[in-house]
Amino acid sequence: MSSAIEPFDSGIFSHGSPSAYPPDRSRAVFPSVLNIAWSNAALDKTMADLLRDGAKTIRGVVIADGQNLSHAAVYVNYALFDTPLEDMYGGNLARLRSIKAKIDPERVMVLAGGFKF
Repeated sequence: MSSAIEPFDSGIFSHGSPSAYPPDRSRAVFPSVLNIAWSNAALDKTMADLLRDGAKTIRGVVIADGQNLSHAAVYVNYALFDTPLEDMYGGNLARLRSIKAKIDPERVMVLAGGFKF
């Protein structure tokens, strides 16, 4: 098991044009990741639950410490497989689904895996 905090520059979201992520670009949040590894597939659900519980506990401690995370979206590259899209893209989700419907009406990209809009 390991964890890491990404030391992004605090002005990371002040460059470039608006994008779908993060939904609130007014402040930078430094994403953190919890990593665990196991070799027994029978433990897949247990380990995913452990990651969720660990992240929930850490978030609770940070909020109790007085940090405001109300605007913090889940970092897409570190999100668990079943993370709700709303937790990553917030109010941008409807726009992303509209773009997907126009660009990929045949749903070809669904075959590539990943999060489904």
